[in-house]
Amino acid sequence: MSVWAALLLAVAADAGPDAGAEDGLPSIEEGGADAGLAADAGANARPSPDAVPLAPAAVLSGRILARGTREPLAGAQVRVILDHGATRDTETDEHGDFSLTARPGPCEVVVHFPGFEAFSRKFDVSGSGASGLVLRLQPRLTGDRYETVVTAAPARAPAIPVQREELTHTPGAFGDAFRVLESLPGVVQAIWPLPMYAIRGANPGNTGFFIDGVRAPALFHFALGPSVIHPFFLDEMQFYPGGYPIEYGRYVSGIVAARTAAPATDRLHVSADLRLFDAGGIVATPFDNGRGTVAVAGRYSYTGLLLSAFSSDYSLDYWDYQVRIEHRLGPGRLTLFAFGSGDTLQQKNPDPVEWNSGIQPGLAQLMFHRVQLRWDGGVLGGHLLASALVGLDDSTVSNTQLFDLPIRGRMMMAAPRLEMGWRLAPWMDLVVGGDAEAQRYRPQSLLAYLGGGLGNYYQTDLFRDRSLLSASGYAGLTIKAGDRLQVTPGFRYDGYFEENTQKGASSPRLSLRYRVASDTWLKGHVGQFSQMPSLPVGVPGFDGFGLQSYGLQRSRQGSVGVETGLGNRDGADLSLDTTVFYQRLHVTDVRNSLSLDPQARDFLEPRDGESYGFEIMLRRPMRHRAYGWLSYTLSRSLRVVDGVIAPSDWDQRHVLNLVTGYRMPHGYAASARFHYNSGRPYPIYDPRLQWVNYQHLPAFAQLDLRGDKRFVFDRYLMDVYVEVVNATASREVFDEKLQPNGRLDQRAYQLVLPSIGVHIEW
Repeated sequence: MSVWAALLLAVAADAGPDAGAEDGLPSIEEGGADAGLAADAGANARPSPDAVPLAPAAVLSGRILARGTREPLAGAQVRVILDHGATRDTETDEHGDFSLTARPGPCEVVVHFPGFEAFSRKFDVSGSGASGLVLRLQPRLTGDRYETVVTAAPARAPAIPVQREELTHTPGAFGDAFRVLESLPGVVQAIWPLPMYAIRGANPGNTGFFIDGVRAPALFHFALGPSVIHPFFLDEMQFYPGGYPIEYGRYVSGIVAARTAAPATDRLHVSADLRLFDAGGIVATPFDNGRGTVAVAGRYSYTGLLLSAFSSDYSLDYWDYQVRIEHRLGPGRLTLFAFGSGDTLQQKNPDPVEWNSGIQPGLAQLMFHRVQLRWDGGVLGGHLLASALVGLDDSTVSNTQLFDLPIRGRMMMAAPRLEMGWRLAPWMDLVVGGDAEAQRYRPQSLLAYLGGGLGNYYQTDLFRDRSLLSASGYAGLTIKAGDRLQVTPGFRYDGYFEENTQKGASSPRLSLRYRVASDTWLKGHVGQFSQMPSLPVGVPGFDGFGLQSYGLQRSRQGSVGVETGLGNRDGADLSLDTTVFYQRLHVTDVRNSLSLDPQARDFLEPRDGESYGFEIMLRRPMRHRAYGWLSYTLSRSLRVVDGVIAPSDWDQRHVLNLVTGYRMPHGYAASARFHYNSGRPYPIYDPRLQWVNYQHLPAFAQLDLRGDKRFVFDRYLMDVYVEVVNATASREVFDEKLQPNGRLDQRAYQLVLPSIGVHIEW
């Protein structure tokens, strides 16, 4: 029996005749396996003033659960209407339980909870009462999903928050979390469909990725580029295109900070995912009577089988895993968080080579692991975070289509962190901390086999055995002047030590937010940032080198903008965010982008540059029937090359993204994404004149389409989606070459990428 046939049989068995029907009526079970124990009689009851005395009294108790996920609904409003019109009101506790007294006989139970269909059902209460009821509320699948929102203080730094539903349902992202980045303002995707992003004109290698505070050397698998974290393992992503908080450092551009979802403590939770190119799942369960939780997730690709059907040249596979174990310890929680990833692209018939470096030919292989142990909780009148991290990176590239010569890098690292925060006054918060990262690099290349003068010529810092230590201390204040002004000054100092070279860099930062109207804020940020020399595109195992040769990378950034709500009074619930930014850069660039030899002595060079532009984002949350956002970036990115100011390799003048979706009855939803970018500069070598001239590649536009269907059963949910990325079959030019006869040849991707996926959660 096929996987799809088995899945359909399971759906039919559980669903019954009204599978997926959106009738708005929750199911009721009496004494079911997950009914739970009744609460104390009359707990939380609030008798109505006109209530008739109950004689004899009976106890009505039960539990309110979400249909599908079986999640207890804490704070649900429960009202019992007696046959003579009197009412009894209560609400569910943290376990979803309720209990109240009622007169034996007919009554009506009415339940309300934000984001769910209203519940109403009549039944009789016997003289002994009714206990152990399980009432399942139907999630609202159509219309607006209203929810209770607690308004928090404004963000300490200019960030774009992206919630879980947006992470997994944005068209064009293949159902993957981090690929939402390419639809946000300030982001340039260098070559579609590769997940290579330049933020505000800096190099892709100048952006840092953090997961629960752990720096990830890579965020995506290569090839089609799904993220290295299972999408449903994440709860939220904060994207800082610039001016990130002082807790983060050692990057001169933006920061992507993701937070994993805390596992539920009520019961075992399982989800499974089946996509066109990989399969994965998550298992989470409490232990030690709910004092601890453990969650395990992972994916494995079977793209090798699919690729083999279309290509006789390559095989491809990837895998990733995540483990989070959490337990109460003293006044806080102890958490073990581990994740890792591996990719292999193998040439089946590699090109013949004349070298013998001991590296397997025809290979592109990346792998990393991270393990962190941290404790956070309240001590000394504040909040303490202490953590220790170890990691391993291993990368090999011997595919001659990528680099002329084989390379391999292996890195081992350890990183402690200590941070303390206090509420000094109702209007002032203080955070102080420090972190360090020690790394040991052992690269391998053709150098060991060359010898003599040639070996000395190729002996660059990137391919020497070396040790690196980075250490920092930071302090920051958050000052609130009433509810109108928030000022966040901060200072960070980073020290860098590589072999016999030492350099330090101060990073003062200041953020301001001023409320000019009830929902309109002026915002501003200035700051200074530093980073070790790096490859323009980050590769695990090759990110710490050349401190003496190239010096530190640096940036000075500034931005001002306005955030405002539009149409909130009439229910439109739109937000508009506009930002103007400017930054000065000193970064390591590839000297000649036509060169494919990273071992060459002149492969990299430090360059000064600047970038500036305007960003706009108009957004409507996904809790509404119609939702989405419009983002537009107008920018310039420049470099000083041999004394001449020229556009950088990542300069794209215009980037436009329109993401829109509509939630329909019966659990259906349709969404689309339109993307447009102007072409980036590209070097064209003229063989007749023997010189290089830059010209812009053609502009690129694409349309991505997605359709979703949600099935809600009593004990599990099933989401099915179909997606077509680049449905217009647009052609993305990524290379141009001028032939001796003057003809300009173009190489381009013209890919239409269909995808289908199933997510089951129970």
